[in-house]
Amino acid sequence: MLLTGATRAPARFPAWPMDETIDTRSTELEDPELGTFSDHMRPMHLKPRCCGPPLTAACCCHCFYVCQFLIFMVVFPLWTKWLVTNPMPTQYWHEAFPSWPVISAAGGQELAFESGVKHPIEMSPIPKEPDACNYSCSSWRGYRTNEMNFRVSLILNHSGLGKGFVHTVYPVLLASADFNDWWVVADRRQAWPSPFWRAQTDAAGHTYVHDTESCTRPPEKGTELKMDSDLYVLACLVWKPSSFAELESLDELDDSDVASYCQSAGGVCGWSCDSVLSPELLEGCTAKSTIEMTRTSVAGREIPGADFQGEVELKQCESNIKSKSCETSMDSFRQWTCHNCYWDPRTEDDMRRLQGIGGLPPPPGGLDGLWLGSGDDKGDEDTSGGAFDTKTDEAKQPMVYTSLPRFRVSVSGAPPPEGTDVFSQPRVFVLYSSREKKGIWQKLYKDSYGKLSPPEPVDAENKPLVKKPESEYYNEEVVPLVDPASKHAMKLTQQNRLEIDPGWCYGRQGPMYLVACAVNSTLYEGTFERFKPGQQAAPPPFNDRCVAVGGRCAFACQGEQRPMANCSEDGYIHQSALLGDVAYEKNQTTPVWLFCYVLLVGFGVKAVMLCPGVFSPYPHFRRYDPELTAMLRYIMVTVPSAGESKCTVLRNIVGAIGCMPKDCRCRYHVAFVDEGHRAEQKVMFMKLAAVIERVPNFGGVSYEENVSRFFQSWVEDTKKMDLAKVKDGYPGEVEPEVMLRMCGKNTLRKLRKEGGWGSMPPEVFEPLEVALNILEEDLKNSKKEKKDLHRDDVADWEPQDRNSLALRLHYLARAKPMEDERTIKAQHVAPGTWYYKVPQNAENKDWLKLRANAREMVYGLEDDDPFMNNVPLRTSRGKAGGLNFAENYLSIYADKPENMYGDERDNYPCLYSICDARHQFQTDFFHSTIPYFFDDEMELNPYVGFTQCPQFFHEMQDKLDYLDNNNAQFFRLNCMIRNCCGGVSSCGTNGTWLIRHSQGDLVWERERRRVRDAESKRKSQEYVERRTFHESCKVEDTASSLQTVLRGRRSQFINRRLSYGMAKNPVDYLAAVQRWAEGGVVLSLQTFFSCHKGVYMVWFTLIFFFGFLASLFRLVSKTDPQWEFVKWGYVEEDWYTEVMAPVVKWLRSFALVARSEYFSQNPKLLETYLTMTLQFISWVLCLVFVFIFIFILTEFLKVVQRVCGLKLPVLWPDEMRWWGRLLISMDNLTYFLWFWTAFFWIGFNYYSIFAKRTYHFSSTGMFSFMLAVQLLSWGMVIAASMRYTLSTSMEANEVIGLSMDNLWRSTQLFYISAPLLLYSIIKGIQDYMRYQMYGEDISFWVGGDRGVMSTNLVKYWTLFLILGAIGAWIYYSIEGRKHTGVLSAVIIVTLIALDVLHPCTYLWVGRTKMTKEKAAQLTWSQAIVTRGWWEVMIGKLILNQTVTGVMKWLGPAWFVLMPFLTLVMPYIGVNQAFMMIGSTTNR
Repeated sequence: MLLTGATRAPARFPAWPMDETIDTRSTELEDPELGTFSDHMRPMHLKPRCCGPPLTAACCCHCFYVCQFLIFMVVFPLWTKWLVTNPMPTQYWHEAFPSWPVISAAGGQELAFESGVKHPIEMSPIPKEPDACNYSCSSWRGYRTNEMNFRVSLILNHSGLGKGFVHTVYPVLLASADFNDWWVVADRRQAWPSPFWRAQTDAAGHTYVHDTESCTRPPEKGTELKMDSDLYVLACLVWKPSSFAELESLDELDDSDVASYCQSAGGVCGWSCDSVLSPELLEGCTAKSTIEMTRTSVAGREIPGADFQGEVELKQCESNIKSKSCETSMDSFRQWTCHNCYWDPRTEDDMRRLQGIGGLPPPPGGLDGLWLGSGDDKGDEDTSGGAFDTKTDEAKQPMVYTSLPRFRVSVSGAPPPEGTDVFSQPRVFVLYSSREKKGIWQKLYKDSYGKLSPPEPVDAENKPLVKKPESEYYNEEVVPLVDPASKHAMKLTQQNRLEIDPGWCYGRQGPMYLVACAVNSTLYEGTFERFKPGQQAAPPPFNDRCVAVGGRCAFACQGEQRPMANCSEDGYIHQSALLGDVAYEKNQTTPVWLFCYVLLVGFGVKAVMLCPGVFSPYPHFRRYDPELTAMLRYIMVTVPSAGESKCTVLRNIVGAIGCMPKDCRCRYHVAFVDEGHRAEQKVMFMKLAAVIERVPNFGGVSYEENVSRFFQSWVEDTKKMDLAKVKDGYPGEVEPEVMLRMCGKNTLRKLRKEGGWGSMPPEVFEPLEVALNILEEDLKNSKKEKKDLHRDDVADWEPQDRNSLALRLHYLARAKPMEDERTIKAQHVAPGTWYYKVPQNAENKDWLKLRANAREMVYGLEDDDPFMNNVPLRTSRGKAGGLNFAENYLSIYADKPENMYGDERDNYPCLYSICDARHQFQTDFFHSTIPYFFDDEMELNPYVGFTQCPQFFHEMQDKLDYLDNNNAQFFRLNCMIRNCCGGVSSCGTNGTWLIRHSQGDLVWERERRRVRDAESKRKSQEYVERRTFHESCKVEDTASSLQTVLRGRRSQFINRRLSYGMAKNPVDYLAAVQRWAEGGVVLSLQTFFSCHKGVYMVWFTLIFFFGFLASLFRLVSKTDPQWEFVKWGYVEEDWYTEVMAPVVKWLRSFALVARSEYFSQNPKLLETYLTMTLQFISWVLCLVFVFIFIFILTEFLKVVQRVCGLKLPVLWPDEMRWWGRLLISMDNLTYFLWFWTAFFWIGFNYYSIFAKRTYHFSSTGMFSFMLAVQLLSWGMVIAASMRYTLSTSMEANEVIGLSMDNLWRSTQLFYISAPLLLYSIIKGIQDYMRYQMYGEDISFWVGGDRGVMSTNLVKYWTLFLILGAIGAWIYYSIEGRKHTGVLSAVIIVTLIALDVLHPCTYLWVGRTKMTKEKAAQLTWSQAIVTRGWWEVMIGKLILNQTVTGVMKWLGPAWFVLMPFLTLVMPYIGVNQAFMMIGSTTNR
């Protein structure tokens, strides 16, 4: 291997900008002897390649992602706008009042306007006299009050109800004293004679009825009445007494008589008594067995002079003959059930005469041998008394004959004729005819039987169906006289009239508004059962609840009357006051606005997270080539450690050596930065160097190969260690088997057995075996020693043959003097701090010597030498200070004459990798990392600032990673999305930085102090050591990443497991999470309240982000479609109207085409949706306009700077991906601000459980939007994950995908980190104040700094969530199930509790000291009272793979089922939307 400049062929390297701005112009460096690189033959991988496929699978995933992202950007705001715009389902209107379901049918709320009459419900007047009221409805302590009620009559006359398919309406009576507060005073329970109106109009409600006798007239000579033959039965209605008298005197009528005397007529026809003959066989008979009637015809025969009015119906009485009531049947005439009637035509005189002849005839109870009349001539009728006109008494015989059943004659729509000579009630005659006697009508019932007993119905055995008491048997001596007019009289049944018999009080004596409301029968079909006495009701308009309404007003029960508002002079309430425009109730309550704004904030953050994914990743060189290392000055791996054990540090260093690039053409440095200043670690380090020296050298390049092979095998032996095995933080000694692997003995044995080293003689390996034994003994030695902490302790190792191996080892322990605890640990020179003097002509080579003379500044003995500069010994006591010390040391070390190449490589940049002590680089780390710093043409890319690899903890499998130590979603999704624009932030370890210092740069630089000088009272300048990494906070990685972005450089993310870590214990990990958040708070304050170069770009990005949020808020809250520019006067209103008119016209026509019937019945809703659509279109257009403006400006700057080569006075993004990086930086600086969203959502759900819900959503709309948002969200996750897994599988044949466990853990982290973020904000603000006001060093932490507090916060917070879910279910089982929407909120808090169940259990019992063996030895009595036993049992119950597997798939199952659950529980949709935008995690 050749490292000297004289024997190396220099590689081409593009010109590097000498200042902080990037000079994009590249120059081709030439070697005077060898020419340019292009003059030589290119390697095979640099030969021209053919065109690749136009579309790959990864490209398809990218296209899908972009499309889904754009749709997501449109759908989610539209859905949020819909939440507050779409009307609330009608069943939830007026929720401020007790339940009264609203009319939900289309057009139902307009029915009350369509009555066509002045008063759809005619109400009896309110009584005005005190004596007309009832005061007994209420009492107080036994005394009556002035509360009263009275009887109310209600007449319904609404002809439009049938058009709205309203068939049954019930009354509800409302009362008010001031027209604002209304209450229910009566409903259908107080209605009489029926609980509903039997008719809906006066025409249909004013019905005259007449129930016929049970038996038709007996068959007599000349009547020829045959029930089993064809028959016409006609009801003739007369109003005039003169017409009645004429009809009464006639025994037979013709059609002209019917036309003359009958004002209304109608009837039935056909064959009756359950006949099967079709009635249509009779002329003028319909299929329904009714006579064809018109105003001028009967049975199809036109009758001159006829003018029949109204409608006549004949219906059989279904009720028992014994009953006096008549319940009509719907059977047609041919289905009527006939019965037998018994009639005895003999008078009392006839009976006495027969007794003298030969005894009495059989009594009515046994009528055997009687004549069964059939209509034949058996005797003549005695018209005077009913006796037979025969010559012998034997001709008068009792008979049983067939009779039609009782039936009811109903006449409606027959108004009385004009004039005064009319009956108060019409009279009716029932006539009959047959086919043979066409046009001739006879009376179906006799007017009078005189002294004869009327016919009686009998059963099949000819026994009377109605048994009368002996006293009631017919007696001709006492027979009453029946008025013929009364016998034929009809009764008026006003079926559209109800009487309200009050049972509840209407109100107090005084002003009263009484309103009758007709409600549809559908009111009682749902969960609503009945009204409660006196329940409050929403004020007018009432047409949203009533299909008809009318009311009265007066001073009830008071003689003195005064004018009342909304009241006419005749005591009616104006219909315009009762009916009106019903505004749609929308979900625009305070809770809805709150969670809508929260959703929009989450959506904005989610958009920032997803936005970088629309770009394509930067290209890079695809393969490692040793020639790449020739373009670097050196490669350095820094291993910072403060308190880790020897085994942990050794494992790390072994990995750092084992990943040395193959055939490395530059020097390769491994620096162990011992921040603990531990002498035993230095001893161990030097013994490791001795092991390297004793690796067999077989000559040539075999030594380098053997070293690499030995350490690579050593890495494989140790990569899956964990802290428990190496006893780092755990009691006990390392197991012998583990120790053999840690010290390298097992590695040597494997190489000699399997790796080809077995062919060498044993003596070759004796030195190596001795060195490994010494190393093993040192690892077993746990003695600790610290000395000379105030001095730097450095040691270097290099191979004896400097050209045989590129590897160099460095032990760096910077000075760590003891400081006075009373003084502030400042970052500047102040009393109590250590400093050293630097002369004005000092050089870099003097740096360590000058530091060796460090001293403490003592108060009162300040050293103020004007010819010397006081430099603080440690500006950072944390990790950043150690990294900067190592970087400065290596840069000075490389500048030593013996380490110079002697050519232009001395000006090349270097790679600086960071590997924290608990991590171990794998053997292919640099083979994978180095190509990312080069472009496709194998040239070093100066725009790449650093690369980052994910952290991986092998012992923390996804299913057992209860605290998300792997931070999997961040590395496997967020970082892959951010990498599309080169915006992945450094995470400290596993990061590799490209660093270059200009020639002649000193290790010191000037900086303005944050604290004013005591004498000058000014913030003076002072010298500090050069800082490559930020020392201003605890997150030096994020701060340094931000600095890189502001300088126009980018990062590359390598999605491979190139480093294996050992997971921290829960306390340390939660402390790290809290520390990251606290550092982010400090960094945010330092950035936004400073004037550092490029900060204005972050400010601009933040303003743009808040402007985007403001536009979303305005979009949701805006109620008119007019642009703000029109309101502000920037755009003329006439021009705006002219432009928008065709758009509005098109939208309206489109909406009408899409749902014409719906919008025609809901025109106001159409206007609402049109307004919402116009607002949304305006918002999208404005957003597109802003984006296009930024795009044009950025591309213009790109042309100016990169093509024209002009430099701007300020740094400004010149590519869209730079804007993406700024968005990511802004997100890193503000993510902690959204900590409250988790608290809000948890609190909101508990509020929804215990408080009355005031918002309700349409299940159909919620389902549609949630399904779309769900598909888009998951689609983007799948597309992004597949896109990168496909790429990495092609590059490295390795796939690291996002699993369900990772998504689940990220949701857990969202909830459990909420209290940590709040705590971090408080501590971060405190740190920033100390940093800014006192110049204090806040970049360091000690051990598990605030770890116990962080752990306790998470433990008790998660326990609270679980107990809260249990309490929610208890409340639901007792009270909550009675209320709407409580179940959905209970389910949500339960899912939240299940999300944190594993972390909670793991923190409480996961690290119990009770072992399973000890627990098994306890008796039951001992176990029950032993806490450790319970911890083991709970851990075994919950922390197992079965429960974990169920929990893991519970989340995805919930995501799949959730859209469908919104059909029954729409409230769940809001929760799911929140989780999709709220569970994004940030490092």
